[in-house]
Amino acid sequence: MDVRQPDLAGTPADGTDAPWRDDWPPRGVDPDRDAHDPPHPASGAEWWWFTTRLWDGGREHGLVFQFLRHSTPTASGDRLASHAVIWSLGDRDSGSHQGESWVDQGVLDLVREMAAFDDVMDPRVGRAVVDSLAGGRCPTTDRLFPRPARWTPGMLDLDFGGVARLHRDERGDLIAEAEGEHTGFRLRLSALKQAIPQWNRTRAGRTRAGAMYTYCVPRLAAQGTLLQDGRRTPVSGEGWYEHAFGDSWYDPKGQGAADLVWMWAGLSLDNGWELAAFREGEHHTAHATTDWKPGTAVLCSPQGERIEAPATLRHSRPWISLATLNTYPMACEIEVPHVDLRVEVRTWFPQQEHRSVIFHSGMLEAQADAQGTMGGRPVRGRGLWEIFPSNRIGDFERYITRVRDATLHEIDRLYPEQADPATVSGLAAAGDAPGRVDGVVDRELHAALVAPVRHAVRGLGKSWRSYVITAAIEMFGADSDPYRPLMGAVEIFHSGNLIIDDVEDRSALRRGRPAAHLVFGEDTAVNSGTAAYFVLDRVLRDVLPDDDRLRRRVYERYLEVLRAGHAGQAIDLAGHRAAMDAAVETGEAEKVLRRIRAAHRLKSAVPVRGLAEIGALIAGATDAQVRAAGDYFEAVGLAYQISDDVMDLRGLTAPAPDGEHTATKHRAEDLSAGKVTMPLAHAVALLPAGRMRDLWHAVRDGGADPATVAGAAAALEECGAVTACTQEAQVMVEQAWKPLQDLAPCTWASMMMRALGAYAARRERE
Repeated sequence: MDVRQPDLAGTPADGTDAPWRDDWPPRGVDPDRDAHDPPHPASGAEWWWFTTRLWDGGREHGLVFQFLRHSTPTASGDRLASHAVIWSLGDRDSGSHQGESWVDQGVLDLVREMAAFDDVMDPRVGRAVVDSLAGGRCPTTDRLFPRPARWTPGMLDLDFGGVARLHRDERGDLIAEAEGEHTGFRLRLSALKQAIPQWNRTRAGRTRAGAMYTYCVPRLAAQGTLLQDGRRTPVSGEGWYEHAFGDSWYDPKGQGAADLVWMWAGLSLDNGWELAAFREGEHHTAHATTDWKPGTAVLCSPQGERIEAPATLRHSRPWISLATLNTYPMACEIEVPHVDLRVEVRTWFPQQEHRSVIFHSGMLEAQADAQGTMGGRPVRGRGLWEIFPSNRIGDFERYITRVRDATLHEIDRLYPEQADPATVSGLAAAGDAPGRVDGVVDRELHAALVAPVRHAVRGLGKSWRSYVITAAIEMFGADSDPYRPLMGAVEIFHSGNLIIDDVEDRSALRRGRPAAHLVFGEDTAVNSGTAAYFVLDRVLRDVLPDDDRLRRRVYERYLEVLRAGHAGQAIDLAGHRAAMDAAVETGEAEKVLRRIRAAHRLKSAVPVRGLAEIGALIAGATDAQVRAAGDYFEAVGLAYQISDDVMDLRGLTAPAPDGEHTATKHRAEDLSAGKVTMPLAHAVALLPAGRMRDLWHAVRDGGADPATVAGAAAALEECGAVTACTQEAQVMVEQAWKPLQDLAPCTWASMMMRALGAYAARRERE
């Protein structure tokens, strides 16, 4: 048998010679599976996709798997072929979800080239992807095929790297088998219904308008074995098969501004019907909005009749993946009035995201059940709820801000809006002895300890510090989902610190709102801010395993953060005025620069370092990895503070609910207060001595008029002080990244942390 990987050189890029174009086959005509199950060499994109529901006696499993092949011209004009096989296995009873993704080098080359030539993606993210995949590095979500993928033209016989195979046997059944690192399967899939066309339309894709044809076998009998933990278990059940082929999805030379996104539910109903409900949209990467098209349903009757009709899909119960920051709805109400069908689809559990470099980060393929009515009669179903998001990041700052909603949810759990005995007991260290706190003071304690922090949190910004701790866990290969409460604790801790900082600095605004001490009084503000330091202790007791060594190491980092923060604030309170006086008189900037760096490092950089090290320790990182992560995130924290000094010159804003922007910090607020910042210190070596002396004396004692402050800010921009700050931050981050890159696994989280460093060093005005 001639099994080979075809040479696709010379194949038309748009598939104009493909016999499946021009709406073939006509509606209502069953596809000829003998002709169309085999690969289509002229197509640019093709997949064979299956979802099954399997039982091994009393236990219920959901298995989804697909074989993918793609071919596209590269920027150099060569043709790039790529292949992948991915599968995921869910266990309903245990709530476990295991996924494997296997790819060839062509997939990595395609992803890297797409990122390199994408002028819509945030360049910080693009560079991080390109650098991470350099030298053939493969993300830990994926594994490289041990040998090339092979397939035979004219017959269905796929051998993808020796890892997975799909073929038809002499009986006409499909035989699918795979054996990965941890899981595998071998299934015989027999058609219980004839194939029907599913979707056949022109769609706007990642690159340009393209044609795709899809047909499905809506019900299959499945029998075989599952491989888990080295054991093979006999299983049987039912499934669904879909085959799609058409134009290339990805073209590095012609990437568009919009991505195709969709939500899809495939259900086998207990009355013999099958339902595929689908809604697609175009996601505009630059401004992160999606234009959704009306929903469509394709149904197959018990007799095999195909019915297509308009459908309404109303999704709900959003869940945020901490691994990718994608938001997925966990439920959907589907209505198809044409057949009087109304069902609600609910996933087994949220954590069913499949992560692979194929999607950049991930997509949801969640086993789900449904119930409702059809024709006025009760109906139940089982199947899959699928969300394919846009994983292209047009603005990194907007991307990391996605973590805010998950953080706010955890804050509400730790510091709820209404007083309750459990919260008050936790605040008063009386969790094991609730009698210590009399219920009559619940409201008073809540008002004095919780309300000021909630006030400070309401203007929550990007919440990037809470992202650091979960991303550090993900970076070293652990699942951060069980540690969600840490996000709320980190932000409460940070907000408490800001409350005290505002009291000491006499700041009027924080996050676009009056500072907490102006609302609640200084005494209450200081006490509530200090109490917020201990919320992380409460959470660590709950989320850390019963491992004394790990607990001790985490608490050591936590106490280091507290000590460093107070030392940095002490330097800040003492101020840098005398050092700046000396620098202006001598023309030597180094001493005042070192002093400012020390304060920034202790106040801002060491806390970020501590969060990253805590995440790395939780993930089980080695000592060398923990140190490298700490060094890098200390550089990120210091770079962020340097860029904060730069941003202060220009004024800080944040999006308001009405779509406008509101000031969170007035322009050159630090200069107005006479504070010595990095741009001011760098200017000592860049401005003529006389001009520097005049500038410094004009703002030194604070209270300068707005025109004087604006002139000083402009002078710092013009003399190159701002550029010097940015260059210092960039060099520092770059130098710290290389050792971490050499030690950390290649993950989506590590790519995003690389982009975070570039963002921290050079932030743009909103």
